Amino acid sequence: MSFYDNSGDKVFESTDMIQEIAEMVGRMTPSDGYTDTYLSEVSLFRAEQNYPDLPIVYDQCICMVVQGSKDVSLSNKTLTYDPSHFLVVPTIIPFDCETLATKEDPFFGITISIDYVVVQDIIDQVGADFSDASATLAPKPGAYLELMTDEILEPTLRLLNSLKVKGEAEVLGLQTVREIYYRTLMGKNGHILASAARGESTYANIAKTLRIMHDDYAAPLDVAQLAAEANMSVRSFHDHFKTVTSYSPLQYLKRVRLDKARLLLVNQGLQANVAAHMVGYESSSQFSREFKRYFGYSPKEAQSNFSPNLVR
Repeated sequence: MSFYDNSGDKVFESTDMIQEIAEMVGRMTPSDGYTDTYLSEVSLFRAEQNYPDLPIVYDQCICMVVQGSKDVSLSNKTLTYDPSHFLVVPTIIPFDCETLATKEDPFFGITISIDYVVVQDIIDQVGADFSDASATLAPKPGAYLELMTDEILEPTLRLLNSLKVKGEAEVLGLQTVREIYYRTLMGKNGHILASAARGESTYANIAKTLRIMHDDYAAPLDVAQLAAEANMSVRSFHDHFKTVTSYSPLQYLKRVRLDKARLLLVNQGLQANVAAHMVGYESSSQFSREFKRYFGYSPKEAQSNFSPNLVR
């Protein structure tokens, strides 16, 4: 039996493979939250309850849902990925996420980080299929959906099987991750991923800027300097930045700082004033106000509401 999406494109031919994958992820995830594997590139996720409106930073990755569904929102745009579509995030980006699940019908997901060294090597091998013309198409969002075809499901199943043994994961698993990168590049929107991997495209320059902001989030924001490093005018930088992130640079930096602060509060148990200072806030009271406005709960409540394996 074949399955199709609303546009009539074939999604996958059988539910057998995706059911097998879901059962494997269920066995490999003992509790709610993230589970690491023998490969640092691959993590698994299980949810047995609803997690509405949860802000999470997605690093460059491929995200698959094999049971349930998940909504990720960026400003006024929402993407839903489920067993028929997977999410590709070519650059680090913060989302508002909603996961619906119950103990009887849990959510199962797979996250594969994207290594651009490997992606670029694949692009070099593919050659003409990723010309400079296709790599500069615009606009390019911070994330997009691709169909969950059998060409993606089959290597995903092999990847999970390889993760049972450390040696097989390091040899066979890494090769299978490379295959999944290739299949993603060959997808309908693969030029977006290719553009992010190319070091000289406008999209790649914005991706580099986002990485700088995430790595040096506590520093004062200098838009002119970031624009210069991206080889753009300030106005052009603002326009391209907003195309990718849906936010202005200042709004984006605020999101990054608050997300980083929440990680410090939850994972390290720091006091709110300490976390505020570490992410670049001079005023603890301003930090607490903006934290509550952004997340819907106070810094103190963040420590009691979330366990470390639920936020990364």
